Amino acid sequence: MSRSGSKKKRKREDLNILSGSTRPRRKGIEIDTENMEQRADSVDYISQLPDHIIHQIIGRLRCNKDTARTCILSKRWRDIWTSFSSLWIDLAIRNNIKELDLAMPLDLRKGYSLPQCVFAARTITALSVNGCKLGPCNDLNLSNLQKLCLGKLRVNEQMIENLIRACPLLEDFRLIYATGLKVFKVSNLPKLKRIDLHTCSELKEVNLQAPNLETFWYVVVKYRSYKIDLSTCNALKSLTLEDATLKDESFQNHLSCFPALEKLVLSKCNFLKNITISSYMLKTLILRECKQLEEADIISPNLLSFEYKGEKMPFTSLNPSSLKEAKLYFKPSGQGEPRLSNEDNHTPWFARLQGFLDKFDYSRGLKLVVRSDKNIVIYERPKGIFLPQVYDLKLDVVKSSVNLEDLLDYILRTWRPLTLSSLSTSRSRLRKLVCKKLITREKDPSCCTYNASGNKCWRHLLDNVETENLVNGKSKSEWIAWLSHLNPSSKLIVLD
Repeated sequence: MSRSGSKKKRKREDLNILSGSTRPRRKGIEIDTENMEQRADSVDYISQLPDHIIHQIIGRLRCNKDTARTCILSKRWRDIWTSFSSLWIDLAIRNNIKELDLAMPLDLRKGYSLPQCVFAARTITALSVNGCKLGPCNDLNLSNLQKLCLGKLRVNEQMIENLIRACPLLEDFRLIYATGLKVFKVSNLPKLKRIDLHTCSELKEVNLQAPNLETFWYVVVKYRSYKIDLSTCNALKSLTLEDATLKDESFQNHLSCFPALEKLVLSKCNFLKNITISSYMLKTLILRECKQLEEADIISPNLLSFEYKGEKMPFTSLNPSSLKEAKLYFKPSGQGEPRLSNEDNHTPWFARLQGFLDKFDYSRGLKLVVRSDKNIVIYERPKGIFLPQVYDLKLDVVKSSVNLEDLLDYILRTWRPLTLSSLSTSRSRLRKLVCKKLITREKDPSCCTYNASGNKCWRHLLDNVETENLVNGKSKSEWIAWLSHLNPSSKLIVLD
């Protein structure tokens, strides 16, 4: 073969390789382009970036949640983020930060340990740690700490004792969704004003030696026996108990220790049946979903605010003449849709409730809001009060300092009713106020900016307002029938 012919042959072979042909240029050599592409795709280039580049990427992310999400990229990114965050924290402490709030995402809670430098931060006055892994809590120096919140983490008695010893100025201590702790003891904290123990599942004993404590919030979710000693907390002003195992005698013993109590909240205390609440200083009382409560004998002449939520009416002894506001939310005991009841066995219950409402001092400008499902009636100047016999009745006695326009804003923003009407006055400004709100609403509203993305305030969700006569109106329901029977001349505002 001539020399020129061999050159042409080699060129053709080279061209075939460049064009993607599988025919080899030389005998004995094979190129697997498919496997080459697969190997190239499987290379984790992002994990091979130098440390300083990854630090720069993390440092340029503005949102802390986004920086935490980089941990899912690879183990190396997680390790670098951990070191980076520890450096985010160490730098803050060196700059004499006063408040520090650390909350770990759910998928990182097992692996992230709180940097030990946090426990030596003398300048910190408020510390919140949520979802981190705590070390032994030795060599602590939190001499200026006033507020401490530990949530969704594991602690033990020795850790708590070390923390208390290291925080002589502590005023507010909250332990929320903590595990591992069986005994919680507090003493030698003269400035301590508030303690919250919320759903600490393994807790069996609470002993508080805190003579200046003013607020105690205790939530238990499991039916289990425990011991609690609050006998020295004589300055307590606010007590919240959510305890399914609390019984009458134990509650009465606790209450007798708090002569200065101003606020009492009993929530889901399902073992309470017959209790006496006698307190001259008590100003706020909340009874919420205590299912077995039959009677609460309430002797509190200076009570200003009362709230009840449940199926019964266990507060008939309460004299509401001193109250400035009240909320009474009755839940139907059975399943099914709310409906009106004309049965005789329900009449005494509604009569007692109506008699209770008649005892309020409406001459001080109080207003009454009656709700059922999406229907609302406002008594602007209550004189004769009549209630629909509805299973899901919700009543709000509104204090005099709230004017009608502010009340309307609250009602439409919070409850989004379908119908709205006013009773006890022939010159109600209710419809004019609703129409005024719609007329003055802006095209590019600033009033919606506080809502989450995509949500609108009630002014911009409302499309139309109509006024109907109760007698000849389009709307037909038991609620409308009750209204028309009560006051045929009233106007019904239908909101769409």
